[in-house]
Amino acid sequence: MAQGQVQQFASAPQAVSGSRFRNPDDTSKLNNMMHDKRVVRGNTHASMVQSQPDAGEVRKQREAQRRRLMRANQTKKRGGTPEPVAGRKHMDIQTDSYLEELTERTVEFEAETQTDFLLDRPPSPLFMPAKIGVDIETQIEEGELFDFDVECEPVLEVLVGKTLEQSMMEVLEEEELESLRRHQEDFEKRRNAELLEAQRMEAAEKRRSDEMERRMQQQAGQKEQDLAVMRKVVSRSIASAHLSSLKDRALAHLLDAGCFADSVQLAAENKFMPELLKAIEAEVAQAVQDRLILSDILQGTISTRLATHDARLETERRRLAAIDQAEREARDEKEQERKQAESEAVRIKAEQDALVEWEQYVPPPPPKEPEFHIKEINEESKAVYGDEGLVATVPEDKLEELKALLAAAQLANEARGEEEESVPDQIVCGKIAPLPEGEEGMLLESFRVGSPADLLPEEAAEEAA
Repeated sequence: MAQGQVQQFASAPQAVSGSRFRNPDDTSKLNNMMHDKRVVRGNTHASMVQSQPDAGEVRKQREAQRRRLMRANQTKKRGGTPEPVAGRKHMDIQTDSYLEELTERTVEFEAETQTDFLLDRPPSPLFMPAKIGVDIETQIEEGELFDFDVECEPVLEVLVGKTLEQSMMEVLEEEELESLRRHQEDFEKRRNAELLEAQRMEAAEKRRSDEMERRMQQQAGQKEQDLAVMRKVVSRSIASAHLSSLKDRALAHLLDAGCFADSVQLAAENKFMPELLKAIEAEVAQAVQDRLILSDILQGTISTRLATHDARLETERRRLAAIDQAEREARDEKEQERKQAESEAVRIKAEQDALVEWEQYVPPPPPKEPEFHIKEINEESKAVYGDEGLVATVPEDKLEELKALLAAAQLANEARGEEEESVPDQIVCGKIAPLPEGEEGMLLESFRVGSPADLLPEEAAEEAA
């Protein structure tokens, strides 16, 4: 058929059987390259004459492209996640290799296309110029033109490789989905088992709580019943006690109201009883006053005794403290005495050694202390001694004794004066010492009765004076 002519059908047009639209899930022809429009049939070296596309075909292609975009935008549905257990909730997390920002608003995009302005116009027939010139032919040898098998081998390898790769990916994806399904089934089984166990425990706990509630209700009912019985018993006892004394109380009330009046009783109650009550009140007031006075006396006595007792206790404490102090002092004294005894023993030992040494040592005889002849006592109660008539003060307690010794010596000399008149036999000898510092004169320290031979020479006496 010449190009540019309208196609004629041999048979009459008829309705197409089957679905009007292609099933998007039907993938039976996807892997057949004979249906792929990207594969060019015929000689690739010859010039291709492209016909104008039909409007219906263009609409079908656009509809198919729109469906492909919709399928690409839609994610393949997988098995849903089971509902969370009570007290928990699911959270959306990203498990992809590359994280993407999650937004509340779905990402939207717009796609548009523009149809040709001359799309509705029927295609113009291809202009074919009239044949002119001379026909020339040539011979094409084997292998010079396009070899379909050789040229299509790389394309087939690519197609087959991509198909195998896609199939392997689909198989792996199906295995992964199957693994996820098995894992989900195991998880659901475990969760169902846990839910059954939790339900069993909840049922047991509910039974225990119901049993406890029933027991508590029984206990409350028994308590209310016991309380009602106790109230009945108390009410009956109160009623019996009230009714037992009702007659007496009614009679007493009537008697108090004056229904059974007695003149003697009225006189006693109106006259005698008030006076008796006054007297009793006076006695009670006097007793109270006496009790207060007695309590004051007792309080004073007790306070005095307590003060005395406290003073005695304080005295006893002081005595005990003094005893303790005395004991401490006694211990200290004993310790000091012991130390003094030790030091005294050491001293005695030293003195004994010194005494032994002194006993072994014979010292020269000490010089004889000078004594003076006490001649008389002058008018000033002073002793006169020596040939020059020197005076010395005589202590008052020794003055009478000195006078007596002088008188006795004089009597003794007078009695023996007839035989030896020149030398008296007895004289009074005394030791003279100077008075203490600040006073002038001499002091008679001691005196005795002696003989003139006991006196020192006169030169020695003068030196001593």
